Amino acid sequence: MTQHLPAWANELLASLEIDPVEVDLETLNRIAATVDDGPSQAHLLIGFIAGYAAGLAEGGGMADFDRAHAASVRFMRKHVVGE
Repeated sequence: MTQHLPAWANELLASLEIDPVEVDLETLNRIAATVDDGPSQAHLLIGFIAGYAAGLAEGGGMADFDRAHAASVRFMRKHVVGE
């Protein structure tokens, strides 16, 4: 079941110039529940968006895998870990 994304997630997609996507937030919550001291839904959603952006960059020929993956990891470190 897909649900509407929070406003901040839509703003993040827009800032990455990614068309709106539907995300199964219920599945993200189930994933989070299976991880000891698991990430919040917001962190999982940020991770999904970062990975999705990296996949689009590689698939669209804008970056090779290493560059797209590195950009995704940098984004996650900045916005989730706070580095």
